[in-house]
Amino acid sequence: MESNLDTLIIIAIAGTSIFLFISGFVVFFVVFYQKRMLQKKMELQNIEAEYQRNMLQSTIDSQEKERKRIASELHDGVGAMLSAAKLNLGMLLSGAIPKEESNEAVDETKAMIDETIETVRRISKDLLPSSLEQFGISQAVEELCEKLSNPSTKISFEHFGDKIDLDVQQELLLYRITQELINNALKHAQASEIKVQLHADPISLSVVDNGVGFDKELIEGDIKKGVGLYNIENRVSLLNGELIFDTEIAKGTSITIKLAS
Repeated sequence: MESNLDTLIIIAIAGTSIFLFISGFVVFFVVFYQKRMLQKKMELQNIEAEYQRNMLQSTIDSQEKERKRIASELHDGVGAMLSAAKLNLGMLLSGAIPKEESNEAVDETKAMIDETIETVRRISKDLLPSSLEQFGISQAVEELCEKLSNPSTKISFEHFGDKIDLDVQQELLLYRITQELINNALKHAQASEIKVQLHADPISLSVVDNGVGFDKELIEGDIKKGVGLYNIENRVSLLNGELIFDTEIAKGTSITIKLAS
């Protein structure tokens, strides 16, 4: 009896020890696994934060480059023309230019002023198209397509449905997105045709080309190449919209923006 009792006690102790060992191992494994998952999550968050910082810096650099371009056009183009016109007028008023040459100097000055006005209009249209304010997004996008269409790449526009119902800020965002998408296609797609479609109900915009396509993941991983894509994604998010890519190498690209109803 005592032998059987001792055996049972030993078995009980062994079983309890094994149970405690297994329980401890399970607890250790869970804690270790959670710690590893937490570390992994923090690493991913750090990578994402670094990516966002780099992309933000690239965006800022891109915007600064655009500001410098506009400043250069104003200084070198508008500023130079106005200075030359002012000099001509000063010489005319002071009598420094002989009378027989005064008509020619007046014509030159008028031509300088006309060129200055045209340059200012062009810069103004680049910043905010007048057709967008006067006629809305559809007319502005159609004019954009006509302006950018060329013998190498035909750009067509189609509008489906009624008038697009967006406020001024939303229309400007959608216009800038369209501008960016078309410019990207012209620069990189090597396409002979780009189709732009605008739907009113529900509101959506599609830009489709028959070009070389691209690897979206590869582009997103390249900070310099991904700036344009990052800008588009930001603008779409400001519209509370959805950005849909359908692209494959050598099979063209279709990009659609769907706005919430």
